[in-house]
This record gives sequence, structure tokens and C-alpha cells, in this order.
Amino acid sequence: MRQAPIGDDTAEISLERLHYGKLASGASLSVPAAAGYGVTLRSRNLLSSDDRLLSPPRLMALRRFEPDLVDPVLSRRGALLARVSPEPDSRRAIFLRARFRPEDGEGGHGRLYQQSAIWSVAASDWRRHPAALLAMAGSELEALPDLASEAEQIRFSAEPARYLVRQLDPQDVWGALEDALEKSSWAAPVLEFLARGAETGEDATLTFGADHFASEAAFLRAVGLALQFLPASYPRWREISVVSGLRHESQGLCLRYLPSLRAAARTTAAA
Repeated sequence: MRQAPIGDDTAEISLERLHYGKLASGASLSVPAAAGYGVTLRSRNLLSSDDRLLSPPRLMALRRFEPDLVDPVLSRRGALLARVSPEPDSRRAIFLRARFRPEDGEGGHGRLYQQSAIWSVAASDWRRHPAALLAMAGSELEALPDLASEAEQIRFSAEPARYLVRQLDPQDVWGALEDALEKSSWAAPVLEFLARGAETGEDATLTFGADHFASEAAFLRAVGLALQFLPASYPRWREISVVSGLRHESQGLCLRYLPSLRAAARTTAAA
């Protein structure tokens, strides 16, 4: 992401990083069949006790993360999840990219194993800058293996990633939404879904497919714009999750993209 110059219209966001999977080596980034799972990278401001709190199944509210839960269109990049971390009164939001990768490297035919990358960011930054953070996660958050050749001391004291983002003018956000309401099929369902969720307090999932969005990036741009529009008083912000490519309905208010689905946007009760 191109960083904006520092000024009154910009803000700095700090992202702590955690990787989970197996260490890789060689030009093909293959992993030994006997290699065990574990955390392979942790930012220096995260604690080892965070490993359990940031485990992919826990963040997805799953007992076990399986390959058939990833939409086949996104199997190469993996599923994406953005939400406030589930521990009570959490002050952080998380962005998770998780996939299943062949042990013999990209495009290989070996046994699959789970590879995940997580960003942890202040929940207040997620609330103020959802459009920027979703765009950043969509373009830059990748579930890539770390190298066995890199010293453990370096991997477990990694610097947080820092980005400068532009503050969006509320009038510009509303103008873009007005245009979307006239020209697109997603804006009205998303705004109605969020409004209904605030009124009822019920859990629900709004799912879009390829008929509405040609790519994950397009979905994240649209949802980011809608979330940027929400007022500070919106009562269920902490219950919102944004999901791409995961065949699982989160609790709370879940906005989801499944590119293999070709049907009208539909709302369902959360599992």
C-alpha cells in the first residue's frame, strides 16, 4: 500500500504479526513431512500467551479448520476474516488469512497442511479506518511460510508493520454510497442488513457470490465503504465480522463473500 505523507489528514496504524504453520526451505518452499505445527513468527509486542488467543480455529469459532471450509475459488490464497478479537472486552481487532498448502510447495501435490497469517490492530483503529484496513488486508495479508534458515531470535522479535492511512471525509463516503445505491446491487442489502441487525440484536449472515462481486478485492472495497459510513453510536460494531472464502457463519453480524456461489445475496441465521 502506498503510504501518504504525514499530515492532519493521515493516521498511523500499527499491526502486530503472528504466523502459524510450518517452516519451509528451498526454492520451492517445501516442508518436511515430519515437521510439526507451531507459531513461526511473532511480533515483539505480542506475548507467547497470545498464541492460544490468536489460534485460527478460535478466531473462526471452529473446533477444527478443515480444507473443505475454504471456498475452492480462493483455495490458493485462503480464507480471510476480520473482526474484533473474541476475548471479552478485547481492545484489539484481528485480520486472519488461512489456507491449506501442499507440503512440497506451491502448485505441488503433496499432503496439505494449514498455513496462517494474523494481524492484530487496536480495535479503535479498526473502528475508525475499516475501509483502509480491509483494503490493506486484501492486498497484503498472505499466508506464506517462514524460512527455516532464518534465526528464531529474529522471527520471534519481529517489528510490527506500520502504515499511514488517509482520513476519509464523511461527505465523500456518503457520496460514494449514494452512487453505489444507484448503480450497484450490493449497497442496499448491506445497509439494510446492518440497520436490521441494530434493531433486532439477532445474529445473521449476509452472503454475496460472484454475481455481485467479481473479486475479493471488490467485495472488501464495498464492505469497507459501508462500515466507514456507520456512525460512532452504532451499537453492534464489536459483533461485526467480514469474511471472504470461509464456509462458516460467524456469530454476530457476518458479511461474507463466497465466490463459488452464484445466487442473489441472502441473509441467514448464524450457526
